[in-house]
Amino acid sequence: MAKYDNIPKKYLNQFAKVNSVVYKSKSPEDIEEELLNKGKEDELIYLNEQFKFPANYLSICKVESNFPDKSNTPENFIETLITERIIHISQVNSEWQPQYTPEIKICAIKHEGNSVYIKLVEEKVSSRRSGYGSATSSYAHLTSLVIHFGEEELIELRCSAREAKKYMEYIMNLMGFATPYKWFMVPKLTRAAAEQLCKLLAAGIASKHIALPTNVGSLKFNAKKSIDLEIDEAFKSITTAIEGLGLPTDDTMDVNCFYSYTDPKTNIVIEVKFEVNIKSSYFKFTSAVPEAVVDHVLDTLVVVNASNTIIPEVAATEA
Repeated sequence: MAKYDNIPKKYLNQFAKVNSVVYKSKSPEDIEEELLNKGKEDELIYLNEQFKFPANYLSICKVESNFPDKSNTPENFIETLITERIIHISQVNSEWQPQYTPEIKICAIKHEGNSVYIKLVEEKVSSRRSGYGSATSSYAHLTSLVIHFGEEELIELRCSAREAKKYMEYIMNLMGFATPYKWFMVPKLTRAAAEQLCKLLAAGIASKHIALPTNVGSLKFNAKKSIDLEIDEAFKSITTAIEGLGLPTDDTMDVNCFYSYTDPKTNIVIEVKFEVNIKSSYFKFTSAVPEAVVDHVLDTLVVVNASNTIIPEVAATEA
């Protein structure tokens, strides 16, 4: 197993290319060894940390009461986990691989500023065709959450909305909340907020799904690679023609967006792709992104919230 196995292979390859290391037909271990020989250990550690807590499907949640005294600061919460033997003191700010079972277990924890990052593991079972029948196998399912302490207490669940209740109850139990657990997700995303979010992120529009008040129901437009529909003349001509039929084109159901982020420490370029689904109200990354990108998007959502009094549920696909 590669030592820096949190780093997606495509970004390890890109980092190798930036540092003139041949990566084609090589294993991650061999690429890492050559990078280490070039004195790039600090950068590899940094990248591994950036992808340690995957931003899978994520919901921003608020609890209806203050955090309990035993978990009202990062220090108190970590001390609670140690005292109650959920983790060992030596595991703070580290990652490990426990034997996975159907029971949820912590497998990484990091205290950074006013936040605590946690990675969870549990056993899941998959089925595949085998001969005339099927075979089942188990695997380690990973998800993450982030607890934000301080003036505005929030819990980020980096999981699908359908699993939010399970993980929210798990972490609220560890924190010492009394049952029944009372919490809620932040308000839904509106078209105005979605437009502002994309504008603040300077994101191009790769596709747009528009609802039409006709028997057709809806139309979805997909641009060629790197083409921004927002400024594309052909797209404008088509929507103008539709409007000429007396049909509105502003009832957007969802949009897929893109922008580039250059990591200042490693100089690798992250092609950020995400979906803003207005109808179902979520924001979803469609490819793996580092923690810096997640933080940037969440900071932008705070700005959107301040001007629209709304923060959407946020989601991200697994890499």
